[in-house]
Amino acid sequence: MNDNPIIESTDRFDQLIVRYLDGRAENEEIKELETLVQASCENRDYFNKFRNIWESSTRLPVTSETALQTVLGKIRHTTFRKRFFTSLQKVAAILLIPLLFSTAWLVYANYIKRDDTFISNKSLSAAFGTIATVDLPDGTKVWLNSGSSISYPETFTDNVRSVNLSGEAYFEVKSDQYHPFYVKTDGLVVKATGTKFSVMAYEKSAIRSVALAEGKVAVKTENSRNNEQIIYLKPSQSLKFNCTNGRTDVLNEDIYKHFAWKDGKMVFRNDPLGEVANRISLQYNVDVEVRGEHVKQYRYYATFQNESLREVFDLLKISSPFDYRIENQRVLPDGTFSRKKIIIYPINKKTN
Repeated sequence: MNDNPIIESTDRFDQLIVRYLDGRAENEEIKELETLVQASCENRDYFNKFRNIWESSTRLPVTSETALQTVLGKIRHTTFRKRFFTSLQKVAAILLIPLLFSTAWLVYANYIKRDDTFISNKSLSAAFGTIATVDLPDGTKVWLNSGSSISYPETFTDNVRSVNLSGEAYFEVKSDQYHPFYVKTDGLVVKATGTKFSVMAYEKSAIRSVALAEGKVAVKTENSRNNEQIIYLKPSQSLKFNCTNGRTDVLNEDIYKHFAWKDGKMVFRNDPLGEVANRISLQYNVDVEVRGEHVKQYRYYATFQNESLREVFDLLKISSPFDYRIENQRVLPDGTFSRKKIIIYPINKKTN
């Protein structure tokens, strides 16, 4: 069996996936696709990522051929950017599974003058439906979730390691008690020396959260009334902060669900459907509307990995009395498409 089936049949593999997703594949083509997908773990991951991004894309044109070129165009753009930061051997590996950890490197030269020394700032973003990773100058490792971005200096100075985050990230901070590590967001600041934790701070949401896996962190919060507080977290604790009303909750829980996304999973542990819908909306780049306050309170224990959007909702509705419908995307004035929208509604009530 060919050890690298994608390399020798990339175009054919892509065309088979598109015909399958578009509902035009013949039986023989489906069998051929199944053979390729089952040939290796790399092929299977490639297919799952391709399918998820295809379903969650906000710019899919009407024709499948143009849709394919749109998706592959994003892949090529990402690969081109990453050539500046990896060796030729690493680029070759990325080309095998371009949708696994697709990143959009946005490096810009914002210069800060400090004692006649110019320090270059860098920025990294993860496109919707993808995960990005980066090693910071001090050796700290960062995973960025879908729709997130981080900025950091090319070199940490002044005995402080500080980064700015918008969205969601998981940090494995290089231990250095003499040089604190700060994650700054709109609404809170996390201080650590050497630890593992996640931070969620999306601009469109008033909710901020921090989940601690190892070590300890100090979290300083500030609400719209300029009231500050500092809270210290222990391992297996999470903090939930509302920037609008200043409410803070600290929970002892299975905190893996907060950063399971970095392993390609969605994990729910007695979580209400309202929060489940928010996570799905983020991971699949779709709008999810839950109708009925009582419906939002349905709770779930579940783990999803590589399921399609329809598969996730079909599994969720098995244990609760609700149904859902997917609304067609609309053509926007600039020629692109609106985000796909899913409406969840109770099955015993009529909805408009």
